[in-house]
Amino acid sequence: MADLVDGNWLNTFVDPQLLEDFQNYNDAFIGVLKRANPGAIDADGIKFNKLINNVGFVVNATEDFTPLAMTGKKGMVYWDKLDTTPTSYTDAELRAMAYDKEAAIRVEHTNSFKIGVRRYALNKLAPKENVAAKMPVIRTTGTSFNGRKRLTYADLNRFLFEELVKLNLTAKDQYYLILDDLHKSDLVYDRGETSNYRDLEIDKNTGELKRFFNLQMFENTETPKYNAAGKLKSLGATAEAGDQSSSVFFYAPNTVYHINSVTTLAKEMKTDTRGADPTAEVRLHCYGLADKRQEHGFGAIVSDNPE
Repeated sequence: MADLVDGNWLNTFVDPQLLEDFQNYNDAFIGVLKRANPGAIDADGIKFNKLINNVGFVVNATEDFTPLAMTGKKGMVYWDKLDTTPTSYTDAELRAMAYDKEAAIRVEHTNSFKIGVRRYALNKLAPKENVAAKMPVIRTTGTSFNGRKRLTYADLNRFLFEELVKLNLTAKDQYYLILDDLHKSDLVYDRGETSNYRDLEIDKNTGELKRFFNLQMFENTETPKYNAAGKLKSLGATAEAGDQSSSVFFYAPNTVYHINSVTTLAKEMKTDTRGADPTAEVRLHCYGLADKRQEHGFGAIVSDNPE
């Protein structure tokens, strides 16, 4: 195979096709995140109201009732600025290329934007830490393998039927788990350890794990990391000893996702009146958000560190 070195071939007697970028673009989970009501969209973010349920239930009442007002709370999820980093290119480069470099650069910015939004959304959905009966974060308990403990069928069973049941979520068909690739490998490996492996639904055409009872699954190569103390790592944080990847659970009705129109910011080459090789620049920019409507109905399964 050919080795890749810096630079581009400048003559026209080359195959102009670009080599494929081998990166994971799987952002299918974004399709089930709840979109914002257009009427709630504000210049600063998205506005929410919540009624605080104080309705009681009485059997065989013997005294007159005193009505109570049902109060509300309001909240705002603020916009984040989402950008790709700018790329520059010169007139000399474009004249010499055997392919449309300007168009290819814009395609790469779109790809990077999609990957960036996927990473951003995953980290926003993941709980910062375990919150009992609201946002459970559990550790795997399987055998040690390659610096972590494997996820087992029993772990997944415990997460769904012991931890998520405590959240008292009403729409059982809105449970989603973004499965880390290592955890998928663990579950397939563990099939030989249980007679109940048929509870894991596998797409025979793609090999994807699709469902565990009512827990619907998406797969992703890159998922959020947690440190040894069980705290969510911030997006782009430096990896440290004890960090482990996770599979992230979310209850779709408690999510919100909105991306404003993505703007292509470009400094045109014709505005460079002084450069010996006139230079253009381009990047993508928008305001958007992916977040929790409330701190309830999210969770994670994190690979435990070996003992």
